[in-house]
Amino acid sequence: MQTIPYVLEPMAEDRRQLFTILDLLEKNEDHVVRADLASELVGTCSRYEDVKERVVYPALERLIGEEGELERGEDDRQGVSALLAIRKQTLHVKPAYVHLDDPGFEDTLNHLVELIHAHVEHEDEILFPALSALNAEERESLRSEVTHGVAHANTYPNPPRHLLGRAIVAAIEKLERGLSDESTPWHPGIELLDEALSSGAPDGPDEAANSRDH
Repeated sequence: MQTIPYVLEPMAEDRRQLFTILDLLEKNEDHVVRADLASELVGTCSRYEDVKERVVYPALERLIGEEGELERGEDDRQGVSALLAIRKQTLHVKPAYVHLDDPGFEDTLNHLVELIHAHVEHEDEILFPALSALNAEERESLRSEVTHGVAHANTYPNPPRHLLGRAIVAAIEKLERGLSDESTPWHPGIELLDEALSSGAPDGPDEAANSRDH
């Protein structure tokens, strides 16, 4: 299993939920379940990417510069964020209707899953090890920033960077979740996710891969 660096440990729960959703998507072919999981994928992945964009990538830029591998990571991150627009296809739509409303939804979802896997593997293997170059004081400072970032992470894809805009988006998201609960009360994918998380789910891509192989 890929070990998350000490400074990124505050992101571990979002990371575990992200990999659990990806694992469930690869194990399930039922379109209703997959549409429901896709909605959860958007929120969880958005939170994970939000913290990396605002906190982790600026630190990596100071360590390894903008060229080469970090540039690829940023391109992948933007690609993932763009595909998170599938949020529009699932918002206030019953999971059973998502594929009927958008026949291309499954292709978009598969592309998103593949890109997330490639993006995370690149970060884990190439980018995040650079954080080991931080000294003890820098590690604690960055970990504190990551903790704060996680506490204020946004589930909306590509949220505004300024505080007022983020607060407005967060309020909209809260309202939309309430409306979604009323309009789409049946969530088979979320039920599977809750069961998987409570029973112990993959913490990283290596463990997720192992669970698929057995």
